[in-house]
Amino acid sequence: MSYSRFFRALMSMLACLAVFAALGSGANASNSAGSTGTKAGSPAKIETKGRKGPVVLKVADYSVNFSGRFRLRGKSGRLTRGHIRIQSSNGNGWQTIRKVKTDGSGHFSVKVAARTRAALRAVAGDGHRSKIRHVTVIGQIRLDRPERYVKLGRSLRVSGVVLPRGSRVVRLRVRGQGTVSTRSRASGRFVLSFRPRENGDFSYRVQAGKSSRSTGDFSLFRRFSALRPGHASYYGPGLYGNGVACGGTLTPTTRGVANKYLPCGTRVTLQYGGRTVVARVVDRGPYVAGRDWDLTEQTKKDLGFGGVGVVWTNK
Repeated sequence: MSYSRFFRALMSMLACLAVFAALGSGANASNSAGSTGTKAGSPAKIETKGRKGPVVLKVADYSVNFSGRFRLRGKSGRLTRGHIRIQSSNGNGWQTIRKVKTDGSGHFSVKVAARTRAALRAVAGDGHRSKIRHVTVIGQIRLDRPERYVKLGRSLRVSGVVLPRGSRVVRLRVRGQGTVSTRSRASGRFVLSFRPRENGDFSYRVQAGKSSRSTGDFSLFRRFSALRPGHASYYGPGLYGNGVACGGTLTPTTRGVANKYLPCGTRVTLQYGGRTVVARVVDRGPYVAGRDWDLTEQTKKDLGFGGVGVVWTNK
């Protein structure tokens, strides 16, 4: 082999070795870059490092009266102190309503106001979330001061407010008499009117329908008396010391009324000139045509009644 050929072969071998060396250097650089990339991504793993379980949210009472409180407890899933957010949604997206501290074991306990039915969840600082819990608010009716007596021909007026506030159907049910209904205003206020058909004592209650924010509700039963007019007179002077038909002796302080038909002892509500008295049937009478009641001297004084006139009664 000539010297020139030997030189060219040697140069080719050196070139090949240079190529192999370059390829090896590139592989090492790639491995180094990959290692660096793993370290750069390590903060995402740091977020989950130390997590010992899921975020848990528990509700003690799933139904609570309006203005009451839902009792919530749970754990963040991390064995460290920190914070957890309680979020609520009623169909318009999630909103944080409370930020709660957790103890060293990750547990928390809190109460939140019951204002509207909603979905609740707990969200930890690393974004982990609990299962969604659905809670219900029980609606509430607050009635204004009621009317106790209504004269026939006039209407019983019942007013109040439903909570949570908003428009919904509200009904007034008078036992044995019927039902009337209306809708509350956006403020929750309502007014119901009922005209009794006959005199007597009646019980009633108000019912509010359910809404998107709460369940419906019933008020407690209340009572009213529908009064009719009746002609009355009084008796007593000249008869004191005499016995009365229902037993006992008539005196100036005897409180009662005389009636021809009602059983002895029947409680009668009498109203005259803005005054109201409840007296029992103690005697029989009056025996003058066109008169319904004879009042004793004491009942007459209690009512501020004259000698003869019209009184309003529930019987």
